[in-house]
Amino acid sequence: GAGGKVKPVAIARVLAMLWAQQLAAAPFAWITNQADDTVTVIDTASGKAEATLKVGHRPAGVVASHDGKRIYVSNPESRDISIIDGEARSVVRTVPVGEGPLGIAISPDDRQVFISDWYTRQVVVLDSVSGEISDHIPAGNTPAGLAVTPDGKRLVVANRDDNSIMIINLEKREPVATITVGTAPFGVTVDAGGRRAFVANVQSSDVSVVDLDTFKVTATLPAGSFPYAIAHVPESDRLFVTNQHDNSVSVIDLASGKTLQTLDVGDYPEGIMLHPDGRHVYVVSWFDGEVYPIDSTTLEVGPGIKSGNGSRGFGDFIAPR
Repeated sequence: GAGGKVKPVAIARVLAMLWAQQLAAAPFAWITNQADDTVTVIDTASGKAEATLKVGHRPAGVVASHDGKRIYVSNPESRDISIIDGEARSVVRTVPVGEGPLGIAISPDDRQVFISDWYTRQVVVLDSVSGEISDHIPAGNTPAGLAVTPDGKRLVVANRDDNSIMIINLEKREPVATITVGTAPFGVTVDAGGRRAFVANVQSSDVSVVDLDTFKVTATLPAGSFPYAIAHVPESDRLFVTNQHDNSVSVIDLASGKTLQTLDVGDYPEGIMLHPDGRHVYVVSWFDGEVYPIDSTTLEVGPGIKSGNGSRGFGDFIAPR
């Protein structure tokens, strides 16, 4: 207007609208509880568990589609995958997969789900549209963690008993490189630019940083005891690593390679993921059955949110929306 003034009522109305939209779009965390055969749905805005769903036997791995409409859970003991409708919050399909499905990841377009089969040295590909197995890709010994590069062209597989990671060209469905890392690599994460992979080496208690252009290990960074999984925060270029045996999370500065701080979390932390807000990191504690939010800027650990018994949350367990 002429005076450049906006009515306070109009501002209040816009703010109320934005707030309502934000609440409606609150990302949900889907936590696998191995001892309960369930998945707990947590509203990350309110910090409260909203629902618990029965899945297969001893669920471990989990990945949410980017649109939040489907959640895929690996059940190693019943040898299948539970597919959950994110809106209806119900299991809509159970698909038999291999001998011991564990790690799980999804393509950027949500069309392909990749599942590592612990016992048969392969990655199983599920077509998310048909809900059927569409392919099998050979991997190494006891494949565990999986990560897809942001461009959807490559899959990184941690082969635990080979002490290596494998880079698979997804178009050709074949490995382009096998890179020796630390001892017993398990969780693997790729940075937002798709240039680096970060690998948690459980038995050497360190993290390998791998250049995805040259396929070389550029750094080996000490972590705590039995590091399991990793979240990368692009804004600060820091790694947050769960240490199973130390009940802690190592905060590592990638520029200096130094551990800035070791944060106490619940008993036996495993799954870890950066929240879509880009600031908070969520940690899943197996022995406590709780999820802890960490502010990646202040490094404050928030109060634990009760999930279930034997919470693992191995994978990208928060739906972006």
